[in-house]
Amino acid sequence: MKNDLHVRTNFSASASRDWNWERVLKKCQDEGIQRLAITDFDTCIFHVINKIVDTSSLFKGQIITGMECDVCENGLTFELLAYNFDPIKTLSWSYETYGTLEMRQTKIKDLLIDVAEKKHIKVDKKAKFNGKVDFGHKYVYENMLKYKENQALFNKYNIENLGDFYNASTKQKDFPLYVSMNKIFPSVKKVVNFIHSVGGFVVLAQPCKSKNKTNLEFLLNDALKNDVDGIEVYHPSHSKEDIKFLLDFCKKNKLIVTGGSNFNGKPENMSVGIQNIDKSESEILKNMKI
Repeated sequence: MKNDLHVRTNFSASASRDWNWERVLKKCQDEGIQRLAITDFDTCIFHVINKIVDTSSLFKGQIITGMECDVCENGLTFELLAYNFDPIKTLSWSYETYGTLEMRQTKIKDLLIDVAEKKHIKVDKKAKFNGKVDFGHKYVYENMLKYKENQALFNKYNIENLGDFYNASTKQKDFPLYVSMNKIFPSVKKVVNFIHSVGGFVVLAQPCKSKNKTNLEFLLNDALKNDVDGIEVYHPSHSKEDIKFLLDFCKKNKLIVTGGSNFNGKPENMSVGIQNIDKSESEILKNMKI
């Protein structure tokens, strides 16, 4: 059975605008996916649509309710994946917690611009911004690129692309444009408590992605402390060594193992289906209540 429990549509700011849910479902059908979780950032609106609209003409496999939740803990921004929850109740909660995509990205953009001005970092703050389609970190990063004097800052912190900039500005406290997202995102406990209350379960997403061992130790300990149910072990950014370590951690702590492609319709994330897996994919889902 071919599965993917980490796929996004253009309801997520970080996904390509060209990949709406219809196109994503068709791709997953064409690629032979049989169990699929659409996990858009901070909203489960697709899963509400899926309760109303018959999507079987596009995708004939099992669709698992999912959402990727941004969280901020101890000044560190990371993600949880929620599954199998009540989508109607969760959509209302996600709006109260995160606001709309436009509200969220506008707040992030404004926070970054404010810090840049205070640190005398050049950003073209007059450039057009549309929170419905623009990503706050992307807007600031691309406008910083307009000024040659910012290159020294990028070189110092090894920032070569938007992903590097996002990680530095949300996870690296010594980076001049670091902004704690606790003004935007909830705590782990708040997400876990709610998702459990509506019948779902929560896993820690892609914990080895940053390759920062200090952050990894914090993420794993924080997950255990806050009753997270599992770990996304299989992820394109995880090496074989990462996977072995995480599998051992899950076994020791009796945690669910999940995996996904992180598909978002962009050139670097175009594959669907769990990757780097050595055993039957059915084993991954055996402990899940789906």
